[in-house]
Amino acid sequence: MQTQKQGFTLIELILVVAVVAILSVIAIGKFSDIRKESARKANVANIKNIFRTINTEIVRVDGDIYKGMFAYAEALIDVDGQKAPSGSPGTYAWMPDAGWYDGAGGTIPGIYCGIKQTAVVENASGATTGSIAALADAHENNVGLDAFAAKLGMYYLTEKEVASLKDVGVSIVSYHNYSNAQSKNLGWNSSVWYTGYGLHSTGGGPGHRPDLSACYPVVLTNGMPVAVLNPAACESIYRDLGLEYASTYNVSGLSSTEPETYFAKGICQRLIVLGLGRDTETNTKFFENQPRCMTLDKTHYRNYLLVFQLNNGQGNQGTTAKFVGVLDPAGNTAKQAQYNADWAS
Repeated sequence: MQTQKQGFTLIELILVVAVVAILSVIAIGKFSDIRKESARKANVANIKNIFRTINTEIVRVDGDIYKGMFAYAEALIDVDGQKAPSGSPGTYAWMPDAGWYDGAGGTIPGIYCGIKQTAVVENASGATTGSIAALADAHENNVGLDAFAAKLGMYYLTEKEVASLKDVGVSIVSYHNYSNAQSKNLGWNSSVWYTGYGLHSTGGGPGHRPDLSACYPVVLTNGMPVAVLNPAACESIYRDLGLEYASTYNVSGLSSTEPETYFAKGICQRLIVLGLGRDTETNTKFFENQPRCMTLDKTHYRNYLLVFQLNNGQGNQGTTAKFVGVLDPAGNTAKQAQYNADWAS
């Protein structure tokens, strides 16, 4: 006698769907892990490649001025469009007293911690169309350098140091617009940047992504700030880059809340940090695609960082400032980034 074929029961179908769902979740998780591992490895390779590429060009020019290869590097400084950041040459502004790290309208200028004011939000073309509320939310979530900002301070350059940086091709840098996405909303034409220096705004874009916040080119002059590493919190960076960092054992007068004491005591030299932004000559000349750190999401600053050692002494000699290394946006050297990748895997 022929029996009729039985179909799947409801319970069997539910079990099959449940198994498929579980396997899908596992597969997605594994794929995500693979992407993260790939991003960590690419980050290490990017740090090494940028350093190698820049040093190759420095050797090629054989001690001559670096042909402007660092022009328009990002100074990692938030500015107010209505005033030029300036201070007493040779002085510092450190956290926590400076008040920039929380990004909620602290001291301007300050270390780049993202655009926080959203009174006016426009898209790249300047039109107030699209999802303005979403752009405003993105502004508020722009954390910029995030935790690494706490290891940076502002240093106001002396006239000799400006000359020293010019020797290595750093004479024009780009500052970040602290307030809004578009320069038109900051009264640019009446700003000191426009009237005092005759500079026009560059970069730009929506501003809700750290890499697209409006940047303004500035010719470095006496008293202008640059980002400098806090030596009290960055000994490992000095050592990984092969730079001198003397023992602090039994040295009196050192203060982690006044990091400039480390320079005064001769423990180490000042390290200036600039961002390899999209307008930097190094980026536009030597890389077909801009190297970006994919280990951080788009709420963070994702450009790589260039490190320069600023010695004491007279400029215009080609020996008082020099390019010494590359960091990722979280402040990791290649060695530390490799360690992070190995540990995570």
